Amino acid sequence: MMMRRWLFLALTLSLAIIVGVFGLRTYVSRVISPPQPVLKVMAKSLYKYEMCAQAYAFAYADASNPYKTDYTFADPFRKARDTIIPHMLDYNPQTRTVNFSVDVIIPEVNTYHLPLAGVHEEDGVFVLLPDQGQHLQRTQMPQFILASLLHGRVAIVNYTCPQKWSWAMAHTE
Repeated sequence: MMMRRWLFLALTLSLAIIVGVFGLRTYVSRVISPPQPVLKVMAKSLYKYEMCAQAYAFAYADASNPYKTDYTFADPFRKARDTIIPHMLDYNPQTRTVNFSVDVIIPEVNTYHLPLAGVHEEDGVFVLLPDQGQHLQRTQMPQFILASLLHGRVAIVNYTCPQKWSWAMAHTE
């Protein structure tokens, strides 16, 4: 009889520990969010890389705009296809720069809306992505490059080739 009580107590305690660990894991995963993508700019990137696609971004373009700036590629860390969508916001004629809002869609994770200010013609933009271990990774080349501004009304965006991207741990400042 005493043996049954100890066995029941051990089984109950083991079950409580297992439930507690899973509950804590669920709580931590909800409270501690994974890092969101980060945008980094590299000056004068235009003539350094092979380009695979080109898009036109119009200042404050609405959804009916026939020109699409979205670029979809295989996620290097998940079995999914991610999408980058740069939206040109405005042009500063004094600095000859543009501001963007960049949507980064990672289907299994989230959709992010990231600001990017002060981009010059020929600047490249890196999109740092979180891997499954929640570490930001970057490619050795920018994912897209602002090729031309066309008097501040249109930005020509060139995309580098995803098959040439190799990913490594990002060093963020």
